[in-house]
Amino acid sequence: MRPARFWTALPLIALTLTGCEDTPEADGSPLGGGSLDSSVAEAQVTAPEPRGQQLSHPEMVEALESTLSSATITDTDDWWPNLRDLNRELQRLEVQPVDCKPYVTASALPMPAGALGALAESADSQTVIYTFEDSTAAEDYMDSERAGVERCAEHKVVRDLGEDEAQAETTLTELRVRTGAQDALAVGRVMEASDITQRDLTVLLRQGPHAVLAAEQEDPDAEQEDAIAELEARAAEVLSTLIGEEIVAPEPEPEPEDESEDEPEEDSESEEEGEPEGEND
Repeated sequence: MRPARFWTALPLIALTLTGCEDTPEADGSPLGGGSLDSSVAEAQVTAPEPRGQQLSHPEMVEALESTLSSATITDTDDWWPNLRDLNRELQRLEVQPVDCKPYVTASALPMPAGALGALAESADSQTVIYTFEDSTAAEDYMDSERAGVERCAEHKVVRDLGEDEAQAETTLTELRVRTGAQDALAVGRVMEASDITQRDLTVLLRQGPHAVLAAEQEDPDAEQEDAIAELEARAAEVLSTLIGEEIVAPEPEPEPEDESEDEPEEDSESEEEGEPEGEND
């Protein structure tokens, strides 16, 4: 996702920017990125109108409102004016390995390139809708997220603060997820910065030109597999509302049976059965 750029990441960038003056606000959501060059080129005062198969902001907001309660909802129009300032700050980051910088900086942008979006945020939980011009664009986004997680599974971000610097080290792990959607990606992320350690989980589902991301901080006392299943269910509910068709996760695969349990126990007396020797008719 790219972790999702998963995803992932404004919490990381928010930490690296801590202590900087005149920095743009960062909302701590795990919103995705996309091509940084494209995002910079497309930056303008207002968000573009929907194109192709993209949904409108009212449609996305309605889908979030109908499936989630007590959430603060924003959309592309709210984020767009600050993109230039955010991009300027992102370029000041040092990323190791160096070839992960395009991925990390793009991950901190509020939306993938070429997409419109809407975000529902409640406490430590976020649900995001990305809508693309066509299915190919959405599929390319999913592929880039998966590749980013693989290539930059471990990376460090450094922000020069003059007399000091802020650092954050991140580890990304792709996790298993069951879903009825066309494509899916689940990622676990651990970010460490000074005395702060943040763990979160993200599930990203795609159906046609639309994608939904569900993320929350990981509960160390909960089973990770159960948490991923809950995130998948939330993302699937929103995605189902968007496309007007229910997305149902397949039933868990049955556990393999122990062959030894199926084998009948040998009867030690069976070999002794039979007609006694010396017995006449």
